Amino acid sequence: MGRISTISGKMSINLIIIIILLVLLVGGGAFTFTIMSKNGKGGEKHEKLSTWKLDEFIVNLADRNDARYLKVSVVLEVKGGDHNSGGGHGGETASPDEAKARDTIITVLSSKYFKDLLTDKGKAQLKDELKLKLNEVLEETEVENIYFTNFAMQ
Repeated sequence: MGRISTISGKMSINLIIIIILLVLLVGGGAFTFTIMSKNGKGGEKHEKLSTWKLDEFIVNLADRNDARYLKVSVVLEVKGGDHNSGGGHGGETASPDEAKARDTIITVLSSKYFKDLLTDKGKAQLKDELKLKLNEVLEETEVENIYFTNFAMQ
């Protein structure tokens, strides 16, 4: 009889150990899942997005036979960098990033033709090209989205 109670006692201790290990494993998995879902994929920290409003642009379009121009206001949604410069008015100097951004935008805008910017597809392609070019020249800033807050052509 003593042998049977020893065997059942060992089984119940093993069962308790297995249950404790399962609870710890499930709890650890739930904790890891919660932490990873708060930080995003792979535990990377997401930088907060901010907006960077640039002064209005007025450029001649690439049309050679007609005098066409584009007047556009641009707001960039960006990660990184400090863009609270106020646009360079009132004697303030523009940041190096702002000068690079404005130069790049002017170069891209002035290479466009009137007919290409008439459609929504043309404006979407312009945004894609601007985003690509800006991300090439801006060192500490990543452009996520581009918004046209004013867009007029003549």
